[in-house]
Amino acid sequence: ALVTLFHLMVGIPFGVSYFPVGWKSSTSTAANDISASEDEGGFVMDGTFPLPHKEALGIRMFLFSTIIGQLTMTYASNFRNCIALQMVENVPFCQSLSYIVIQHQGYGREALSTLFFLFGTASVIVGGVFYTLGRLELGKVLYFFPAHVLVGCIGGIGVFIARTGLEVTANASFGLDFVEKMPLLLVVFGFEAGLRLLDHLTKDSTGTSRYPLLSPIYFCLITPLFYLGIRACGISVENAFSEGYFFPPLDDSSGDNSVASFLSSFWSANTWDIFRVVDFSTISRAAVIESIPTMVALVLFSLIHVPINIPAFAVSSDVDVEINAELVAHGYSNGIVGLFGGLQNYMAYTQSIIYYKSGGNGRASSLAVAGLTSVLFFIGPSVASYMPRCMAGTLLLHCGIDLFLEGVYDSYGKYDYLEYGGIWAITCVMTMFGMEAALLMGAVSALLTYAIQSVTYLSPVRGSMTAATLRSSEWNRSPEAFDVLDSDVTGRVKIEVIQLQGHLFFGNISLFGESVKKIIQSNPAGQLPFIVIIDFTLVLGIDSSAAQAIIKLRDQLSHQLGTKLVIFVPGSVAGFPCEINISEQLNTARDFSGSYVCEDLDQALIYAEDALIATVNKNLLYDSIKGSFLSNDQKDIISMDDEKSHAIELLFRKCPGESRQVVEQFLSYFTRETYNKGDVLWKQGTKSDSAKLLVSGDLISKLEYEAETTETISIGSMIGESGLVQATNRNSTVYVLADNTVLYSLSSETWEIMKKNDLQSAQLLYSIVVRYLTLRVQHVSNRIFETRCLPI
Repeated sequence: ALVTLFHLMVGIPFGVSYFPVGWKSSTSTAANDISASEDEGGFVMDGTFPLPHKEALGIRMFLFSTIIGQLTMTYASNFRNCIALQMVENVPFCQSLSYIVIQHQGYGREALSTLFFLFGTASVIVGGVFYTLGRLELGKVLYFFPAHVLVGCIGGIGVFIARTGLEVTANASFGLDFVEKMPLLLVVFGFEAGLRLLDHLTKDSTGTSRYPLLSPIYFCLITPLFYLGIRACGISVENAFSEGYFFPPLDDSSGDNSVASFLSSFWSANTWDIFRVVDFSTISRAAVIESIPTMVALVLFSLIHVPINIPAFAVSSDVDVEINAELVAHGYSNGIVGLFGGLQNYMAYTQSIIYYKSGGNGRASSLAVAGLTSVLFFIGPSVASYMPRCMAGTLLLHCGIDLFLEGVYDSYGKYDYLEYGGIWAITCVMTMFGMEAALLMGAVSALLTYAIQSVTYLSPVRGSMTAATLRSSEWNRSPEAFDVLDSDVTGRVKIEVIQLQGHLFFGNISLFGESVKKIIQSNPAGQLPFIVIIDFTLVLGIDSSAAQAIIKLRDQLSHQLGTKLVIFVPGSVAGFPCEINISEQLNTARDFSGSYVCEDLDQALIYAEDALIATVNKNLLYDSIKGSFLSNDQKDIISMDDEKSHAIELLFRKCPGESRQVVEQFLSYFTRETYNKGDVLWKQGTKSDSAKLLVSGDLISKLEYEAETTETISIGSMIGESGLVQATNRNSTVYVLADNTVLYSLSSETWEIMKKNDLQSAQLLYSIVVRYLTLRVQHVSNRIFETRCLPI
C-alpha cells in the first residue's frame, strides 16, 4: 500500500508533464485555434489537445508502464523485492518529441497518433537493446558511460523538471506570463521552502537525514494542509478551482461523488484512450525521420540508469544478481509496454529500497503491488482531480532542484577541473538547446577527457598471486606467530595480492572490477581469500568514474564474495593519484574487518599478517619480548641479568631448532654497547668490522647514494652480519634515534677466534645470515610477481 501511494504521488506530477503545457487540455480555457508562431526565433506552442482530459491520459500512461514493468520484473528478475517504475527522467524527451510532431502535423489527433507511435517505438528499441546486451552477456558495455557525462545530464534534467513544475503549477509556459501567476507559484515556493528547512533541521552531524521518509510524508501532507489553508483563509474550494489552484476535472467521473459514477471510471471510453490513439494511416513519416536524433538520445539515456540501479540495490539488499539477466528482464518489460505505445520503465532504486526495508519480499507481495497499481489505473485520475496543483508543482520543483544540486553542487570536488567543466557545459547546453545537443556535448566532453588523460596500459590488472611466499619486514615475530602465518589453513595463503597498472578511467573500470572479482572467484570453493590486497603503486591516474568504481568494488567484495578485509595500497605518501580523496572513504577498518589503506605493500602485508594472527590469537600481537620490555622508563630498574636474558630470548628467535645452551654460548662472544640519540654506528662504504644485535632503543638505516631511502630497525634485529661474514663494506649508514640504545656487538677479531675454536657457534651466525638474506629476498617489494628471486 505504501509503494502504491508513492506511485500515485509520483504519477500525478509526472503524468501531467508528458505533454507541453502549451498543448492545452480541452477542459481548460485554452484557445481553440491551432496556430504556431515564431517568437525570438523559437517555436511557441499554443493549441488544444485533441482528446479530453489530457492530464488523465498522462497519469494512465505512467501507471500502465509501471504496471507492465512490475509484472515483468516479478517473474523475470532475480530480485525478490524490486519495484518497477515508469522512467520519469525521460520526460524532457517526451516533450521534445511533442514539439517535433506538432510542427509537422499541428495539434490534432494525427499528431497524437504519431507521438504515441514514437513513444512505443522508443520503448521497443530500448527493450531490444536491453535484451540483446543481456542475452549476449555484454552488460559491461553500459559501464562505458563516463560518470561526469551522466552527472551533467542529471543537472540539466533537474533544471527541466523544476521548470516543468512551475509550468504545471501556473498552467502556462515559462516566461513573462508567470508574473500574473505569482499567487499560484508562491504557494509552491512556500511548501518547497518548508521542506528544505525541515530537511536541514533533521540532519545529523554527518549531514545525513535522520528521517528518510520525511519527503514522501511531507508530499502526502501537502493536500490536506492546502485544504486547511484555504478554509482558514475563507476561500471556498469552488473559488480556488476557478482561480486555477486545482487541476481541471481529469475524468468524466470527476466531481461526481456517487458510487455509480465512481465505478463508471472502469468502463469509461476515455480510460482506454492510450490503446486507441495510434492510427498507422495518419503517422507522419517526416516527423518520424526528424525525431530519429531525439529517439537515439532517448535510447542512450534510458540505458544509463540500469547499470547504476542494479548493482546499488544488489549491495543494499545483500543479493548477488547477474546484471545480464536483469538486462534481459528490462528488455522484456520495455518491449511489451512498447507494443502498446507505452513509455519506458526500469527498476527504481529508491522505491525498491523503501519496499525492501518495509518488509516487502516474494512474488505474491510484488503481484499485490501490481494489482493495487492497476486499480489506480482506473480511479487514479479521479483521485487526482482533488489534488491541488501545488502538490504536483512542489514535488516536481523539489525533484528538479535535488537533481540540479546532485549534478553541479554535490559533484564539486569529486571530479577534476576538466570533468567538472564538462558537467556545467552539459547542464547549460541541455537547459538552452535540449537533450540531443546535451548528449552531443557529453560525447565531446567524454572524448576530450579521454584524449587528455593519457592511457598507458589497456589492461588495468598487472597480475595477482597469493602471499604464501611473500614476506614483510616484520621478521622478528614470535615462533607461535610464524606458525600461524606459515599454516596452510590460517596463514599467508589466505591473502590475495592484486597489482594494478596504468590509468584507471571510465573506459576500463568495468574490466578492472570484473578482473578483480574473477581472480578471487577463481580460487577453489571453500578456499576464497580471507584478505585481499589491491596495490595501486603502478597506477598513474584515476578518474572520478574509476574512483567511484573502486568504492563499489570494496562493497561488492565484502557483501558478495565474503572478503573480510580489503587493503588498498596507493604506493605514495600523497595517496591515490586522483582528484578525489578516496582514502578517507576506504579507510574504515575496525578490528581487522572492512577496508584499510596502507602507504606501501610492506605495511599492507604487515597489517594483513596481524589480521591473520588476530583471528587465531590476538595475544600474539602483544609481544613483550619484541615490544616494550626495555622501554626507556624501565632501563634504570632492570638488572643486567634481566637484560641478558632478554637478549638471549631475542637471539633464540633467530635460531629455530637450536638449543638454548648453544644460543647462550653464542651470545657469550658479544660485548655490550650503549649509544645516544644522534650517534652514528657506521657509515656507508666503511669496512664491516662487527655485527650487532639491537636489544633496546631505535635505529634507522639510510642509503646515502641511492635516493636516500631509509629503513627502520626494530628491536631484535641483527645488523652487519652479512658484511662481517663476507668481509665486504657497509651497504648503508646507521643512525641512533634514541638515548640509551643498547646493542650487543660481535667484533671481527672475536669472529675470527670463533671460527677457529667454536665451529658450532660460528655455524649459528652463518644460519642467521642465510635466514636474513632469505627473508629479504622474499620481501614483498622484491618478490611481487617475480619468481627468479627464489632459490630453486
